[in-house]
Amino acid sequence: MRIDDFNLNRRESDALRSYAKNNTFPQTFLVEGGTLDERVKFARFLANMIVCKGEDEKPCGICPACVKCRANANPDIKQYGEEKENYTFKVELSRQIKQDAFVIPNDSDKKVYIITEAQNMNDSSENALLKILEEPPHFDYFILTCTSKSAMLDTIISRASLISLSQADEVYSEKCVELAKAIAIAVCADTEAELLKELSPLAGDKNSFLETLSVLTRIFTDALIFKQTGINSSEFSDATNALCGKLSAGKLYSLTAVTGELVRLFKQNANYNLLITAMSERLRSAVGK
Repeated sequence: MRIDDFNLNRRESDALRSYAKNNTFPQTFLVEGGTLDERVKFARFLANMIVCKGEDEKPCGICPACVKCRANANPDIKQYGEEKENYTFKVELSRQIKQDAFVIPNDSDKKVYIITEAQNMNDSSENALLKILEEPPHFDYFILTCTSKSAMLDTIISRASLISLSQADEVYSEKCVELAKAIAIAVCADTEAELLKELSPLAGDKNSFLETLSVLTRIFTDALIFKQTGINSSEFSDATNALCGKLSAGKLYSLTAVTGELVRLFKQNANYNLLITAMSERLRSAVGK
């Protein structure tokens, strides 16, 4: 299988190819959307990409690691959780993963943990797993699948590179694009007043809120890819360049978590005026302002 066999948008496909070419895979991925079968298949494909020893496109399909992956017998890829949407992911499993994570790989210089349907973790399970995600050994990589990132703790989301299946490239209005770019740049401003100024058009335009948040998420994610790979191919390159020059990868992760939480609150019919105020506070908090 190849990257193009999966229903990814261009940005995500380009990012994965860049990670593989430069050997700069993030240590934690969160795969959302699609069907259960699609999530599991993609997680296994991504794990194969990470351990592949081929020199060109990954997975090469012919190196020893790929041969073992095809036979579902690679000792450096471990899968936890059941392949069904409703089950209880017990805290003991998270503790088992944490303990095993410090054991060096068998055949490769990398180990990959696939954790299926992570939305079934309770808070205790997520918090136990979070401890190893915060400071994993350099050889460990984690791939979590879930129905939607909104079902995960913000602290998990903030440490993961998000991949959404069944998500085509979106087309945005020029108004929302320009507004989101201005907001993104203002996030790093010295005073909150500058950010509030750029947010003010949203106060009187509730219909543009979700679209603007979607663009913001794209900008923050593209900036993170630029930070990790050194490649800035984003259509919002002016904003991503400004963010990447001022923020760490961790802060860019946190910004994507903030926009996801704001979408959830909006859909829960939170007070809109308070939501705009919370947007300013949360964005600035994510970057340490």
